[in-house]
Amino acid sequence: MSPNSQHHQHGAARLAPLLALGAFLAMDAEASAHDVWSNGDVVPDWVKKACCGPDDVHHLTADQVHLTKAGWRVDGYPDLIPIGKELPSPDGGYWIFYRTLDNGDKSIVYCFFTPFSGT
Repeated sequence: MSPNSQHHQHGAARLAPLLALGAFLAMDAEASAHDVWSNGDVVPDWVKKACCGPDDVHHLTADQVHLTKAGWRVDGYPDLIPIGKELPSPDGGYWIFYRTLDNGDKSIVYCFFTPFSGT
């Protein structure tokens, strides 16, 4: 085995545990954001399934959101969202969270994020 190949193997062996630790920490941080309440208690699986799952989130374009004097109108959502119920969007986009029920009706809006406040 050449000195270069030996050095390369030794460096890779030292790097592997660091990469594994980094991957674990990244997975742990990502999982913690959705698996643990702010008080540290574990979020039950039934809560994650029943509230704000992948089917509940709708990323909107600016042309799908309309601010009127009566409230926010969102294309595809039947009800008006009252002004003042919007939250500031951390990424500057429009997001609405609601569920489409088995019969096609829409649930209430859980959260509605806009780039600015309507009030």
